[in-house]
Amino acid sequence: MTQTSEDTYRSTIRSTSYWHLSRSPFYSFVFTLPFFALYEIATLTLNKNQILHIRNGADVLLRHFTHLVLGDLGIHALNIVFIVGFVVSFLLQKNRRQMTTVRGAYLMQMFTEGLLWGGLLFVFIKLAPTLLSFPSGRSLIQQITLAVGAGLYEEFLFRVVAIFIFVTVIGAILQWERRWCTFTAVIISAFLFASFHYIGIFGEIFTLRTFLLRTIAGLFLGIVYIFRGFGITALAHMSYDFIVVSIITTA
Repeated sequence: MTQTSEDTYRSTIRSTSYWHLSRSPFYSFVFTLPFFALYEIATLTLNKNQILHIRNGADVLLRHFTHLVLGDLGIHALNIVFIVGFVVSFLLQKNRRQMTTVRGAYLMQMFTEGLLWGGLLFVFIKLAPTLLSFPSGRSLIQQITLAVGAGLYEEFLFRVVAIFIFVTVIGAILQWERRWCTFTAVIISAFLFASFHYIGIFGEIFTLRTFLLRTIAGLFLGIVYIFRGFGITALAHMSYDFIVVSIITTA
């Protein structure tokens, strides 16, 4: 095998490996599709008259914004964005890697990895020693629904959207190398993520301890997102919330 052929072979292996494909937008969309469906079905079923009351705060914030921009269509804009994003990522994946199939084994590995990252986050927060609170006064199924929504929409807003915007803006203004733009963007998004939990009528009472813990959690999830992609990060966030819900339920 010539050097050129060997390099091509190694490049092909890398581009089709689990560590490479699992962080791609295509696999992230495929992986999170069942969670999006579960969340939307649950929110439509549990409380038809007060649908926004059982939606995650980041979800409500995004829908209010799209409603202001697009009118009544904006309420469903996030669903449309997700579908369009899935199609675009599929076409990009197809054109760049000539792949149209999804490896089920990779999805299972992503599920396991997401649970592991979420468990690691919980262990850290548990040792802090303050357990970050979760909305109380709701049924178990509503708590689970909110946990799924938090993993999906908070990670979409504070990792996918926020980090992309800050990397772009910082790079354009300061002309930094991309790695430093990304590093700064992760820090800023973590502060925004922590601050978000104290805003609005359903926000928590601010304490420095919980703010710092949420900031560190945001940094943790931001790093996972940069290296492992949206899908795994979303499940890591969900699995942390699932653990908290189970503790609240058993208590």
